[in-house]
Amino acid sequence: MLSGPYYPRSFTILVIVAMGVLIVPLASGLINAVHVLQGVVETQRQFTHTSLAVTRDVRQIVESVSQLQRAAGQYHLLQDAEFGPALRQSFGELRTQLSQLDTQLTDSRSRATLATLQARSQTLYRQVRPGEFLDSDQFHALDPTFDDLHDVARTLLVQADAAVQRELQALEGTVQATRRRLIVLALALIPLTLLLAAVFSWMINRPIKQLKTSIQQLGQADLRPLPAISGPQDIVELGREIDWLRQRLQALEEQKLRFLRHVSHELKTPLASLREGVALLGDELAGSLNPRQRSIVGIMDSGSRDLQKRIEDLIRYSSMVQDATPSPATPQALADALEAVLTRQRLALDTRHIEVETQFDAPVLHAERGQLETVLDNLLSNAVKFSPEGGHILVKSAPVDGAIEVWVCDQGGGIPEAERTRIFEPFFQGARQPASVVRGSGLGLSIVRESLLAVGGNVEVVDSPPWSICFRLSWPDPRGPLNLARTE
Repeated sequence: MLSGPYYPRSFTILVIVAMGVLIVPLASGLINAVHVLQGVVETQRQFTHTSLAVTRDVRQIVESVSQLQRAAGQYHLLQDAEFGPALRQSFGELRTQLSQLDTQLTDSRSRATLATLQARSQTLYRQVRPGEFLDSDQFHALDPTFDDLHDVARTLLVQADAAVQRELQALEGTVQATRRRLIVLALALIPLTLLLAAVFSWMINRPIKQLKTSIQQLGQADLRPLPAISGPQDIVELGREIDWLRQRLQALEEQKLRFLRHVSHELKTPLASLREGVALLGDELAGSLNPRQRSIVGIMDSGSRDLQKRIEDLIRYSSMVQDATPSPATPQALADALEAVLTRQRLALDTRHIEVETQFDAPVLHAERGQLETVLDNLLSNAVKFSPEGGHILVKSAPVDGAIEVWVCDQGGGIPEAERTRIFEPFFQGARQPASVVRGSGLGLSIVRESLLAVGGNVEVVDSPPWSICFRLSWPDPRGPLNLARTE
């Protein structure tokens, strides 16, 4: 892995470097392609110029051989010395053209034919050059020689054309090879560019993902030390600021827990005295009570019990957050634990005529008894609080993939979608609160979540018509799916 020193000091510089490095192979490939194409164009231009010049010069040689024969015929057949300069000029032009063509031809066969043409033209010119006139018979006797010279010139023309065609085919082969070379170059540059893009994308995204992980950890209220962030110096500094924020949140969380612990313990003593005094009044140790006074004592007793439950919730929640070590789990009969909870809440259930239905496909789960009753008590008290008069509450369990799922459903008004992600936060209370019920502390569902997280379980809100809302608890079962199936 790349560590901090491999990164530039600034994230912006890293992005600029990445863009520059990605441009290098593309630019080099483009420059190479332009250079190769320029070479091909130059070769084609030279070939066009040379082929046109050779073809033109060979055709001129064919014309010059004919011109030489006409000039010789005018000189010897007319026996006129005035045609002598024309004969010399015709041969001079032919010799010049042959010499010029000698520097242009590269084909061995064409050069051999050109040499034959030069030799035979020299021999023929020595026979017809100005000086002594040849009579008609002598001149016509040279016709086969002129015909042979014409044949050699035409042969040279054919061979020159063939040589041009071969060079054209070679040029086409060069163009095809160049095209294949450019295709191979492009195919090689594409994976190289993608590889460089992947490397720099990893270098850019890695510190961002580390920051995202750290922020998510803080968002989940996990105040453990954050993983070190490696990357550009400004990103590393940002990671240090996030860790400083974590330390501040941790300090605030510790202060909050200390405050809750101190307040809870400070309230327990006067509350115990209050409960004892209310109990003495209810036992009429201070004198008999009339119905109105007994009603007031009942209200005081109910209020003191509610206050005691809230204080116990505060103590329980603070101890769970401070010490998340799970208690030893033992097999517990879900029906027995639920019956103990229902006994404590019987008064509220009977007062509102609420019935509790049970459906235990998994009657036994592994848990600590007190923790199991705490979870059920908080969920049932919440269900009773929001259920309508004469409503029903469902408690069911089922084995699912090596775990036991426990469902607690009610027929209340439901939970808005916007609040479902926050109902397990401590002290959070939704907007839909029953008008006739005293608002709670907002710790019940938080205690449920902390209890399940401590044993490796989970709790979530699900929809399961016709019930308005259901809490689904996943409780790990150490027996595993195989043993669980055999038990069932």
